[in-house]
Amino acid sequence: MEPPKDAETYIHRSGRTARAGRAGTCITFYTLKQKGLIQQIEYKAGIKFEKIGVPQPEEIIKATSRDTIALLKEVNEKVVPLFEDAADTLIAHHKGDARKALC
Repeated sequence: MEPPKDAETYIHRSGRTARAGRAGTCITFYTLKQKGLIQQIEYKAGIKFEKIGVPQPEEIIKATSRDTIALLKEVNEKVVPLFEDAADTLIAHHKGDARKALC
C-alpha cells in the first residue's frame, strides 16, 4: 500500500487489515520523498513502524528454494516414478554430485 497524503486516511486504511478482533499486517512501500510523510504518520498515530529493506536477490532465491521443496513434497507419490529416470540421468551426468546436478 502506498501511503496516503494524510495520517488519518492512512490509519483508517491500514486499520482495515485487521477486523473483528483479528490481527493484521499492513505493509507500506514508500520512496525517499515520502519518508517525511511516514515519520509524520508515526508521530500522529503514536506508533513506530518496523522498517525493513528491499529483499536482496540471495534472500529471494533462498525463499524460492524453500517454496520449491514444499511444492515437491506435495507431488502425488504415484507420479514420482515418472521422474526417477530423469533424476538418475542428471545425477549420473554429474558423477553422483547432486549439488552440481542443480546447476
